[in-house]
Amino acid sequence: MDVKPVSRKGMYGEIVLQIKAMIDRGELRPGDRLPPERRLAGMFAVSRNTVREAIKALAEQELVESRQGAGTFVRSADEARFAATLAGVILRARPSLRDVFEARKLIEPEIAALAARHASPGIIARIEAALDEQERAVRRGETGADHDQLLHGLLAEASGNTVFCEVVKALHEDFIRSRVQALQSQERREASLAAHRTIVEAVRNGHVMQAEKAMRDHLEEIEAIVFARDHRSGA
Repeated sequence: MDVKPVSRKGMYGEIVLQIKAMIDRGELRPGDRLPPERRLAGMFAVSRNTVREAIKALAEQELVESRQGAGTFVRSADEARFAATLAGVILRARPSLRDVFEARKLIEPEIAALAARHASPGIIARIEAALDEQERAVRRGETGADHDQLLHGLLAEASGNTVFCEVVKALHEDFIRSRVQALQSQERREASLAAHRTIVEAVRNGHVMQAEKAMRDHLEEIEAIVFARDHRSGA
């Protein structure tokens, strides 16, 4: 495995992104066993706890599975299992971008409110780490889209509602996000980053109404940017 040490210890999200990229490139194939935790920790120059967090996140995304006494393996595509999930139902419907935004504006403010009410110190630390990673990506001139997706997924996890986790996973899937990839700009990146800071602060402090409002304002702002650009492009 050709990996790069992560930029800061505790940044398990960077490990997640590197392993996902290796799966996408075919360097890791279904059924392949990941190296043991100790070896991964050395390869990425992080602690074993950080590696465990990364593996947990990959398992939650159904990319790997841990088998007792055997190790962690890349999962094979299981169309029957995927089609049975709520995410699969949503994706098969191939919603329009406007439909996606309308759904997100209904669902994600409530997710943020529940996260502010229920988030544990542990999940808050993971959310803050994802925000730090997004900021570093934006400062490097990258879109930060993967970190954006990770942060919204963690907020859903913090809400304590597994249905919301499935819905957010579907609404942030790659094929939907790719529709606006060409519309990414520094304006959108900075707006997303600033809004995420406000949301995370409200969740950290347990401010339910502020978290809900901050998420709604964020989605409305991004929606306005996306569709303003779409209109100007004549698409």
